[in-house]
Amino acid sequence: MDSFAALVMIGSDFSIDERFTSLHDEGKPLWEFKEHHWRLYCHRIQSGKTVVIILLNGWKKDKKGRRTAEEKVEIQRAQNLRKEYMESTEERPK
Repeated sequence: MDSFAALVMIGSDFSIDERFTSLHDEGKPLWEFKEHHWRLYCHRIQSGKTVVIILLNGWKKDKKGRRTAEEKVEIQRAQNLRKEYMESTEERPK
């Protein structure tokens, strides 16, 4: 079962460091799906057992190991998209 299917079935309790986890340092508060070489960055909103995932961006990582310069650029791009999303939702009438 892939990470997306597991998240749908398990809900907000799903967090596996190897497949779906929160980022640290400059990546906070983003979450990352890891599917083979693909990295998908998202914003995770939890309400009780329900979780909403806002997919921000993704890319294919060529190398294993420590964070690369390209990865830092992709994380920053996701942070910018998250900020834009958060600002747009603040302006919406409720």
